[in-house]
Amino acid sequence: MAVFGNLRDMPFPDLVAMLGRRSGVLEVFGLPGKRQGYALALDGGKVVWVREGNRILDPLEARLVLQELLRLQEGAFEFTPGIPPAGEAVLGWPLERLLLTMTTVEDEFQAYRPLLPDPKTRFQVAALEVWLEEPLYSFWERAKPLLQAGASAEDLASRLRLPLDEVRYYLHKLRLAGKVAPVRAYEETRKDGERQGLFRRLLAALRGRGGGR
Repeated sequence: MAVFGNLRDMPFPDLVAMLGRRSGVLEVFGLPGKRQGYALALDGGKVVWVREGNRILDPLEARLVLQELLRLQEGAFEFTPGIPPAGEAVLGWPLERLLLTMTTVEDEFQAYRPLLPDPKTRFQVAALEVWLEEPLYSFWERAKPLLQAGASAEDLASRLRLPLDEVRYYLHKLRLAGKVAPVRAYEETRKDGERQGLFRRLLAALRGRGGGR
């Protein structure tokens, strides 16, 4: 039997508790500011895949969608029981346990909010090798190629198609773990000054050759 309602009357955590270990597809739609809704395939209470519109999301995107659903207070839902159709990726996440983890992340995010980096601050990869837990590891794997050359939260949010505040949160966590460090303004100024100084020396040398002819 299908289950339907509104997140205003039944928040996402309560909905997950009600579904328990059931199998089927949970669709959430009519979300504020979004043209497309989300769909979650559940198998015995485990998340098999998460879809936005017609696109199956990768693990990092899927976690962020679930984090978003945790916060939402508006939006309709419908759960259709049955064996969910196969997707491109099988996540196999126990939804109730995942919800507890996401609640911890949400509390941490609110506590860190005043400390989050400015969206335009650029970060680079640091040398320290440390073990990272999910979902920080998945973000690190996707962001590392961009951070090698230096990237800001704005850059990463745009290139990786992720919410800006979540990117700022992950960068803060990576900085605490020693995986990234901000690109200092004085370093960039110094390098620029060195390049200008080299240019002036080369120009003076060329002028000196011309004067000696």
